[in-house]
Amino acid sequence: MSGQASTFTSDLAVVYLARHAEGKGPVTNFIESFERHPPGIAHDCVVVRKGFPPGESTLDKVLKRAFPHFISVSDDGFDINAYAKAAAQLPHTRVVFLNTFSEITSDNWLRKLRSAFADPAVGIAGATGSYESLLSSMKHVQKGWWLFQNEGIPKPAGLRRLFRAIRTRLPKQLATRVVATAISYFAVRSSRHDRTLDDKFEAYWANEIGPGGALARLNDMAPFPNPHIRTNAFMIERQVFLDVLPESIETKNDSYLFESGPGGLTQRILQRGLKIVVVGADGRVYGMEEWAESGTFRLGGQRNLLVKDNQTRAFQNMNAAGQRTFTRMTWGDDQGTISGTL
Repeated sequence: MSGQASTFTSDLAVVYLARHAEGKGPVTNFIESFERHPPGIAHDCVVVRKGFPPGESTLDKVLKRAFPHFISVSDDGFDINAYAKAAAQLPHTRVVFLNTFSEITSDNWLRKLRSAFADPAVGIAGATGSYESLLSSMKHVQKGWWLFQNEGIPKPAGLRRLFRAIRTRLPKQLATRVVATAISYFAVRSSRHDRTLDDKFEAYWANEIGPGGALARLNDMAPFPNPHIRTNAFMIERQVFLDVLPESIETKNDSYLFESGPGGLTQRILQRGLKIVVVGADGRVYGMEEWAESGTFRLGGQRNLLVKDNQTRAFQNMNAAGQRTFTRMTWGDDQGTISGTL
């Protein structure tokens, strides 16, 4: 680790993960937002250089404007692997982890996050949370595609134009997902789809998630609602974070399970009898049952986001149909009803 531990002056570290492969744009956006919005409390700044070449790169010059300490790791593994390596080396009591695509939106953002821990029962405070279940969302998407392909729903006149617009405005991978969920939205919500196909789809779905099925891995996921803190930006006690890490995170599915699975970060915090909360740009601390009214992730204009990321920006760039679909997958049909079940 560059920068001697003796030069640390705070018990709180802000740890930014800079992945070299993502290029200069995301890193520059983060540093500019960091410089634009004062944190409000003392802290140490540490950057995790992920996959950087030997020597000083152009990105290092940008990062050094605000981050005097750095830890270098290979580009192997996922964000959580890099966070774990940093947490194991740092001496701080609490840490804030921010991913490569983070962009701070509010003055005193760090003080606002820290304020959540005025309640000693809080175990983790995130900039965003979600009720989404990958199991339920994928079933929703698969049903839409299946009905579409089996002529189970009519094709509205403007549907193809909608898909073309999404494909031209979003990155290819994300556009594909939005198209899928838009189809799903029309399919499942439409009272005109052939209901005699529902049982056939259930049989198809059971085969997909059954032993040896293409989506069998989803059986490890909890159904909706599945409240969890998103790991793009969050504060936690460093030792607690180390204690709740799994033995290994080797695949993308492992990383999904750590963020939102039944044995993942959120569930392990809850099992300790601690609370999981979201903090908005307004400085309010939102309990798990209040997230759907927080004005943060995939909610309206997302105007209360404390920290933006690539997923919140993608949502902002969607058209109304895409936004409705993702809001429904994340928070359910009736936010009040879902909130009341938690």
